[in-house]
Amino acid sequence: MAVETTEKAKPALTEDFIGFGDISSSEDEEAVDVPATAGKRGRTDNDSDNEADAAPGTYQKCYNGQPVPPWLTGQRRLGTGKSPDINTMINEEVNKFVAYISPTPEEHQMRAWVIERMQRILGAWTLPGTRAVAKCFGSFETRLYLPTSDIDMTIMLYNEHNDEVSPAYAGRESIRQFLYRLARQLKQNGFCHNCDVIANARVPIIKTIERISGIAVDISINADSGMKSAQVQRSFSEKVYPNALRAIVLAIKQFLFQRSMNEVYTGGMGSYAITLLVVSLLQMHPRIRSGGLDASKNLGVLLIEFFELYGKRFNYDTVCVSVLENGRYLNKRNKSFFSPTQPYLLAIEDPCDTSNDVTKGTYGISRIKQTFSGAYDLFNNAIFAYHQTRKHGRPINDALNVGAPNSEPAKKRSRGKSGKAQLPSAPNVSDDPWAPVSFLSSILHIDAKTVSMRQRLVTTFHKGTMQEALGVEYQPQLVNALESNGTSQSDPVVNAVSSALEDHKNGNGVSAQEQINKMKFDFAGSGNTLTIPVETTGNEGDPVFISDDDDDDDVLDVYGEDDDDEDGQYYEGSSDDDDLHIVY
Repeated sequence: MAVETTEKAKPALTEDFIGFGDISSSEDEEAVDVPATAGKRGRTDNDSDNEADAAPGTYQKCYNGQPVPPWLTGQRRLGTGKSPDINTMINEEVNKFVAYISPTPEEHQMRAWVIERMQRILGAWTLPGTRAVAKCFGSFETRLYLPTSDIDMTIMLYNEHNDEVSPAYAGRESIRQFLYRLARQLKQNGFCHNCDVIANARVPIIKTIERISGIAVDISINADSGMKSAQVQRSFSEKVYPNALRAIVLAIKQFLFQRSMNEVYTGGMGSYAITLLVVSLLQMHPRIRSGGLDASKNLGVLLIEFFELYGKRFNYDTVCVSVLENGRYLNKRNKSFFSPTQPYLLAIEDPCDTSNDVTKGTYGISRIKQTFSGAYDLFNNAIFAYHQTRKHGRPINDALNVGAPNSEPAKKRSRGKSGKAQLPSAPNVSDDPWAPVSFLSSILHIDAKTVSMRQRLVTTFHKGTMQEALGVEYQPQLVNALESNGTSQSDPVVNAVSSALEDHKNGNGVSAQEQINKMKFDFAGSGNTLTIPVETTGNEGDPVFISDDDDDDDVLDVYGEDDDDEDGQYYEGSSDDDDLHIVY
């Protein structure tokens, strides 16, 4: 696989990097003739990677007969040309998955309203000498949450007149008693139907589900350490590795969630630990350290390397992970994190408290390690299956044939007129070179329950049930595309559209089609509305065309259009009433 590198250095592939593109054509296999059914897929000397892409089609299945995963719905095969670079394909698919799994503005707002509803209940509750404040930490605060993630919330019980924790709730027993009182209060106020108080946990919590939204909520008391860890995670994801960390973390969180390995109280691995492991991988990666690898263009490769490192290579018995001082490995015994009875446990130094082992409660690490190892193998098999199919029309190794269920049994090779072994066509392999290809679906899937939950949340939002309960309205911020105020300057979507519209308005010697055609940018999650004044869009019958294309990719497409197009909306405009408003 061709690897995207930075301009600083482009070193040759070494053993510390997993390469897939430069697979030798002599795979110790017998030479074969490509069958006719794979005619479009077999590459010839006349093929060109610069060939114009085919138009998107409506595909129900991938090239190997497997159902198209939801993050590729409405997409053709990723990459460019008939023989795309596999690394590029995987990187694009990771970005597609992240765009799909990321919360919509409605989902994020519903979670914010759940927190507000909790605060209103606390504000109406009389606690003599005490001021109760609901604070959110964990994945919601760090923006690293899945649609199925719960809301981690802590109730800070301060003195009435300052921000010091009330001594009345400083002891463990007083916290346990308060949890039971809070559980009764939540049920009486209709916040939830049931509350499960886990009073004997290391950190006592309430686990419940908010009634209107159906979102799970974990409530602790005076656990301000969680807010400190959230700040660390946001710093790494937004400042240190802004284009790589979030994508890899979300993929791993989904991987563990679908295997029920994401809850610490059942021995799983929590969001904080996952984030620190990914940060350590990026810090200790020799090519990233040297500046020779652009992490944002090798997300798929780094995901595979994560599974390889922590599934097959990492020494759990002696090594402790630390992200301090730009990343380092420590001795577990020197950190007093070594357990003679459980030497296999993973040890991660907490950057907020170096005496704390983040994963000391992850007692199911052996199973997690085994699952990581299996993911590495499955991911590699999916890549090699596609590689062999592209070369030979089907996977030569039947163990890599991951076609549709109930596929026909493999047939023996026959001899063609040339005397060479001829591979029979694979019944489930499409000969359409643009049929979707998914590597991530070998390890990730989205179940119907998750899809249903997301749909229900958005439906509840638009019904206004939560808004009515709180007496609020959803009012996204209005901004003008051509204003040079602080809002426009700080919003990348507004900046991109403003630049495109200015070029279109001024001409700049090129047509709007040429100037704006390739502009695409992510617009999911901000909850803002973009207002485009009509007078900026009309230009000699060559209006600007702006739409979402309804392709489920959460991308706002901006380009010039010479002719009417019923698939979208454009405005030549004659009055201010024709301004175009876009929620993005």
